[in-house]
Amino acid sequence: MDDVIVIGAGPIGSAAAHHASKRGMHVRVIGPSEAPRATHRVWSSHYDQGRLTHRSARNVPLALWANESIQRYREIEQRSGISFYTPCGTLSLSTNMDSFSYTRIRSELEAALGFTYQDYAPTELTQRFPMLAADLPYAGVYDAPPSGIINPRRMVAAHLMLAVQYGAQLNRDIVTQLSVSGDGVTVQTADGHSYQAAQAIVAAGAYSGLSGLLPAPITHTVKSETVTLAEVSSAHVEAMLGMPSMMVDCASSVISDAYLTPPVLYPDGKWYLKLGSNSIHDVFLESPEQIRHWVVSGDQTTTHHAHIALIRSLFGGIDWLSFQSMPCIITRTPSGVPEVTKVHERVATMVGCNGSLAKSSDAIGRVLVDTLLA
Repeated sequence: MDDVIVIGAGPIGSAAAHHASKRGMHVRVIGPSEAPRATHRVWSSHYDQGRLTHRSARNVPLALWANESIQRYREIEQRSGISFYTPCGTLSLSTNMDSFSYTRIRSELEAALGFTYQDYAPTELTQRFPMLAADLPYAGVYDAPPSGIINPRRMVAAHLMLAVQYGAQLNRDIVTQLSVSGDGVTVQTADGHSYQAAQAIVAAGAYSGLSGLLPAPITHTVKSETVTLAEVSSAHVEAMLGMPSMMVDCASSVISDAYLTPPVLYPDGKWYLKLGSNSIHDVFLESPEQIRHWVVSGDQTTTHHAHIALIRSLFGGIDWLSFQSMPCIITRTPSGVPEVTKVHERVATMVGCNGSLAKSSDAIGRVLVDTLLA
């Protein structure tokens, strides 16, 4: 019997497995390998090459988790031998910083984390960030390195490698059922296996609640989101060197709260800038079947023109070779803060990444283990 079974091998599950095994627990982490969209059984938004990481947040506790995780990136890279972090800074753009969700509590964040944002007037932006268009209507607030971007695929691989080095067992399978008794927990998998442990951590993202894995329900929603990959020629990648990750309080009737990564090299050998956002076309997903439909055949073109227009407006003189839309999935809690809780004396879970917690997974994994053992 294992000490703990971690259900989910994404950012949160891999980090929880790493922290639990590092403490000497006998850990089994169960989660699928990445599969093509058309044939997947479980989909995750960490199947990507670029994700923002920054100290800016909508509240101080989330910022503290982010900062704790960022401070450990280099150690995790060094111990695993897997690089995943680029400290290029994060730039927030808005016509009104006092109302933008990521900058309206800047003074509290500066006090809690001990750093200072740098302000840029619209006329100063292109002097500091020459890849930006010269006529932008926005002011800027810059969260300097260590903020930047991470490669979520490689970050997950690093956590899993370290967990295995500490003795964790990694099973590439899908948990379909979790049962709890006085003696422990039992999980059943899609491949017909059964495993027992004293305790369990459920970190299966959107599937935690929709697949019935939680012994007690947690109020949350699962929402579709669309991202656009803008292909950049190799010549213009050079022109965009030094670009920070970005969050944009854009004026649009279709999209809001946009976020961008600098151009990143993808597995197909091409460089893509990624932009995502909320949208009036986002839909709520209420079952694994609806998730599968969204990922495989959902209409991901509804934000396409708005995304392209924003990209073109932000950057001047860039040769965009192509644009493609991709699916994303967001879990949200009513408070906007993730629920890290014990849903049973033997089961802890985290529900509700709220679209911004991949960067904080190391800290959340630690908190999950602390919560399970409390």
